[in-house]
Amino acid sequence: MVFDLEQRLQKSKNNILEIQSIMATWSKSPLYERASARGTTEKQTGGDNLLILSDLDERLNKRYREIREAGERIHNLVEENRQYLQVNANDSSISEYWKAYIEYIDEMITDGFYAIIQCDLDFFRQETDRKANPEALFQVLLEVHPPEMIFTPSIESNAPDGFADFIDGLIANSYKQSSLIPRLAKHLPHANYQPDIQEMNSLTEIRHEINERVQHVISKAHEYQRSFDRYAYLWTDDRKEFMRQFLLYGHVLTPEEIQQHALTGIPENPPTTAQFREQIDTYEAIYDEVEKIDPIQIYDKWFRIDARPFKQTLLNTVKKWSFMFKQWLIEHVTTSLNELQEFIQKTDTQLKRPVKEGDYNLLVEIMAHLAAIKQREQATDALFTPLKETIELLKSYNQDLPEEVHQQLEVLPEKWLNLKRNYVAVRQNVAPLQAQENAKIRQRLAEFDTIQAHFRERFKNEAPYAYDSPDAYRKLDRVNRDLIKQENELEKLMKSSALFEVTFPDFKLMKQCRKDVKLLKQLWDYISLVRYSMNDWKSTRWREINVEQSKLFD
Repeated sequence: MVFDLEQRLQKSKNNILEIQSIMATWSKSPLYERASARGTTEKQTGGDNLLILSDLDERLNKRYREIREAGERIHNLVEENRQYLQVNANDSSISEYWKAYIEYIDEMITDGFYAIIQCDLDFFRQETDRKANPEALFQVLLEVHPPEMIFTPSIESNAPDGFADFIDGLIANSYKQSSLIPRLAKHLPHANYQPDIQEMNSLTEIRHEINERVQHVISKAHEYQRSFDRYAYLWTDDRKEFMRQFLLYGHVLTPEEIQQHALTGIPENPPTTAQFREQIDTYEAIYDEVEKIDPIQIYDKWFRIDARPFKQTLLNTVKKWSFMFKQWLIEHVTTSLNELQEFIQKTDTQLKRPVKEGDYNLLVEIMAHLAAIKQREQATDALFTPLKETIELLKSYNQDLPEEVHQQLEVLPEKWLNLKRNYVAVRQNVAPLQAQENAKIRQRLAEFDTIQAHFRERFKNEAPYAYDSPDAYRKLDRVNRDLIKQENELEKLMKSSALFEVTFPDFKLMKQCRKDVKLLKQLWDYISLVRYSMNDWKSTRWREINVEQSKLFD
């Protein structure tokens, strides 16, 4: 009898020792670990000794499964002890003793969870203690996602998946371990041990200390991010709009300039080669400055910012700005030379065609080519020196143009001079024919002057100038169609006069007719509106009149 009791007591003691051993399983093994704890480094850390996160879910599931299995084993051991001690839980005379016994084991499990979670928290506290000279434990990436710079994970306080929430989540994972074993003392208020663990001040103080350290490095990260605000315009400004304004005005317009010239329009002032150089040099200097940025920053020895993605994006963006100006200059040189070469070849071929007396169409073509040469003479004479300067500028930035461009720049100046000599010769050859045509054009202009006088009189008679004029709009349409025919004829005379260098008179009567048509159209629109409104009011009762709606004009 005594021997049996002694055996049962010993077995129950052994079960208690096993429970203690089970709960001590994880008290020396943190839930999280660095790469070096496995004797290797992780690819995702670039060979650095950061916290291992690649298999986090797998590791959590394994730990949680072990604790659940341990919980089942503990509950079985307690049930064995109840049998060893021959306790009838329904016997009120001994139930209080059994409850006390269960609460004793409960405290033992609570202490075990306390040790487990303290082990995890101590890991974070030690690895984030800059006085302990730790290696970097966590890393965030700084990137550009226009129009913003962002950290991954985010360091913003309201970010649901931010760095602070991530750290808090790691700690919450640790606390969750205490919820995985159902409480032995079912008569106590909580179903598991997590509420008791969360109320332990010593653990809460460690958790608070870790959170303070997290907030401190986050504030440092914000400062680091703000140090790059001066580059924000590089990825927020519209490069196309910048270039458009630069090509028109030589710089980007300020709000003051826009307001000052709101009515008159801003005078155009295309950029010089020196201004292009200034812009390119500016971005080349920025590129050199960005290249010197150290993309790895460590705060409090445990928190690392990897700004390599940001730096690379910024370098690429600066290059795009710089190349935008270089590309425009390259296209300007090649387009200018190709267009000039094509012009010279085409015009030179056309000027070689002999013009005979009576061949009016060919004479017009030749005169058009002569006019084109004269029109572009001044600009082309001044073209070659700036193009050479531009090529030298591009060369200084290691932007070499094709050999064809250099050959064009060698031969086109001489070809242009030859074309101008040919221009003088052809002009002398067609001078007699031009004189004859000039006389004809002057005659036609004189005749049109008479035509316009007659047209003006007919216009005044047929246009609806009177208030009681019937079919006003029909009359307006008719005189407008006649006016368009005369204007078309006038346009032909104007082109011929310009082509053959005949002074073109100012046909004021035609302009007056066009002005009258516009005014009459507007006037008759008002007349129609007034008449419609008057007719509408005549059929409206006095009480239904809305005075506000009756206002035709403000």
